[in-house]
Amino acid sequence: MNKFLLFLAIIFFGLCSCSQKENQSVKLELDISKNEKRKFTLPDSEIFPIKSNHTNKEYDIYVKLPKGHGKTDKKYPILVLTDAGYAFPLVSSIYRRLKFSKNINEIIIVGISYAKGEHFGISRTRDYTPTYSPNESNGYSKEARLSSGQADSFIMFMKNELIPYLDSNYSLDMNKKVFAGHSLGGLLANYIVLSYPETFDYYISGSPSFWYHNKSIFKIEEEFHRNNTDLKTNLFMGIGALEDIEGGHQMVSDMKDFENKLINRNYKSLNLQSMVFPNENHQTVYPTFITKGMLWAFKKE
Repeated sequence: MNKFLLFLAIIFFGLCSCSQKENQSVKLELDISKNEKRKFTLPDSEIFPIKSNHTNKEYDIYVKLPKGHGKTDKKYPILVLTDAGYAFPLVSSIYRRLKFSKNINEIIIVGISYAKGEHFGISRTRDYTPTYSPNESNGYSKEARLSSGQADSFIMFMKNELIPYLDSNYSLDMNKKVFAGHSLGGLLANYIVLSYPETFDYYISGSPSFWYHNKSIFKIEEEFHRNNTDLKTNLFMGIGALEDIEGGHQMVSDMKDFENKLINRNYKSLNLQSMVFPNENHQTVYPTFITKGMLWAFKKE
């Protein structure tokens, strides 16, 4: 009987001990939850708005600076990104890893937001497409399609307003300006190469949407060739191997066709490279293409 009572006492005190620990755990969690929450920010980064006279739109400009920026007379190459809300934090993180491993030179990263107060589909379609395509079957919306084909104004914004402002306020190496875009942003990169190649020194084009407006970019290339015997620029194109879709866009094939067009032109001053990344599709390829593109453009000698 005494042994039985002793056994019950052990169980009772054990349960009390567990309950006490559980209460302590809850109290600890409650204490932690009362701590003030802080907003996450990217180190050495800042944002400012800029109103363009060319597009008549306002954009937020994201800037990430090297730690030593402004402390010496050193000038830094610049990487300008479309789709800043997605691309800027991702590319900033990739850059940090590449710089830590000493595979890349220090750079200034700049991201351009979509037009403020506007649906991203309208902003992308208007600013990133070179030709007006009101009946585009793959458009975001009717309003977006009706806004299409205003890439020239967006390019003039970058060339005449954004880059001069950055040059006046930051330590830029104006001989190493790099532009990167994906999808419609990749189409824009290729269009700048054919229309205003002097705007940037290097172009990184990811999964370019050459299908847009019945592949009008190929007609633009043909017109460029009729009027030019050389193309002085550096172009890197990258795409996922899974971006040829059965019954849909053949984006890999389109990119290779565009590359072959440029190769067959025999432009002496064109530095051209392309890569097709295995097991990547349109949604997954961005980190891979931008990593390879940055190594191509900014790799330490």
